[in-house]
Amino acid sequence: MRNTFLVFRRDYLGYVSAWGFWLGLAALPILAMIGMVLGAFAASTTPARYYSVIETGNAYAIEIENQFTQQRERILQSAQELSDAVSDGTASTLPSSADTIAPKFIEVPAPGRTVDELRPWLLGEKLVSGPDGEKALFAAIIVPDDGGPIQYWSENVTVSDLRRQVEDAAEEISRTAFLQAQNIDPDILERADELVPEVAEQRIRTVAEQASAGNDVTLADQAPFVMSIGIAFMLWFMIFSVIQYLLMNTIEERSNKIFDTLLTSVRLPQLLAGKLAAVFGVTLTMMGTWAILSLVFVLIGAANVPSAMLEPIWLGLETAAKPAILLTAIISLVLGYLMYGVIFVAIGSLCDTIQEAQTLVSPLMMLLMLPLVAISFTMNDPNSVFVSSISWFPLFTPFLLILRIPTEPPMLEVLAQMGLMAATTIFVMWLATKVYRAGAVHGAGMGDAMDWIKRSLPLASNKRKTAPPN
Repeated sequence: MRNTFLVFRRDYLGYVSAWGFWLGLAALPILAMIGMVLGAFAASTTPARYYSVIETGNAYAIEIENQFTQQRERILQSAQELSDAVSDGTASTLPSSADTIAPKFIEVPAPGRTVDELRPWLLGEKLVSGPDGEKALFAAIIVPDDGGPIQYWSENVTVSDLRRQVEDAAEEISRTAFLQAQNIDPDILERADELVPEVAEQRIRTVAEQASAGNDVTLADQAPFVMSIGIAFMLWFMIFSVIQYLLMNTIEERSNKIFDTLLTSVRLPQLLAGKLAAVFGVTLTMMGTWAILSLVFVLIGAANVPSAMLEPIWLGLETAAKPAILLTAIISLVLGYLMYGVIFVAIGSLCDTIQEAQTLVSPLMMLLMLPLVAISFTMNDPNSVFVSSISWFPLFTPFLLILRIPTEPPMLEVLAQMGLMAATTIFVMWLATKVYRAGAVHGAGMGDAMDWIKRSLPLASNKRKTAPPN
């Protein structure tokens, strides 16, 4: 036990004493904040673009501008609702009219009537004057008089906001014209929409639960599903991040002949256990650091923002602390880490360089990416046949089992999947220990491992037995 602790202390201090470890630890929240700031900055600094509408009359030009005005009003309404929630309904400093929000698209007089005449302006060879100075013409909308397809011309094929507004404007104009032709007031549709009853989402409960919690679906009902998805992503990220330490450290010790020195002082099981414990300690350090920082931010926020803003955070923490979710997350983290960790240690013990390890690590990395894809399918239906089936695959179970806990699957099924995951972990550790011994003690390499695999395959063995003599 003492030798295992010494190996653990040596490796753990080696990881956490490096400045790169703490830099990487801080990189995730810093990059997340930078991403949000840059996203907001990019959205706020997008220059206004000019467009022209070529038509008989101005019906489309007016309707397109109406569509943009309604879009800005919806943005303003959403921002106002968020501001009211944060400020507990107190007065806000948001604009009172959508006209105060700078438009992203501005109509300018068309410098030509056909696409050939407009080509120099659309390609930026000539500039058109407008409220923001002279610029290239971003798009031209040509509305034919014969009722044919509306032509949307632009060099930019990625920005689709203007095109969508043209489609909405065409739909609105066509609907209005049809209703007027039938002597029907176009406003009748809006009045009919006002009569549509609201669909109230409710959750069926027992009589006792209904008396205390009611029937409405609340944030508390949705919190377990949201937290399970967050925990699944976190488990995947933690395992995916820390197993790289095991691989790199093992390859370094093999290439520098450190194995020989270590094995003169400790037994191989003690060495392997100490290494696994050290990297798991690094995992707990990362999680603990992020948890402390999150708690500090929450406590700071509790004194500066309204309680309505913090309610989802407290509800999420309360949900994550429930025994069913917490115990499943802990078991999945430990078994998932051990399962993947010993595989990477075994691979590292056979390789002298990173290049050698890539031949086996790359397929394993692709396999590890599959649970991340499966998580996206689980968001809408955790009880789907697909998710329920692949969650029985032990390599995926650590990430997918936690997603099904909020749906309250049968306890026997949960215990069976945990038992299968534990049995697989034990088998993988037994097999990886043999590979680790061959690499660390006997100096076996990738070539020896490939030969052993070939000898183990029944097809290859049969071919050697039936091969004709030379």
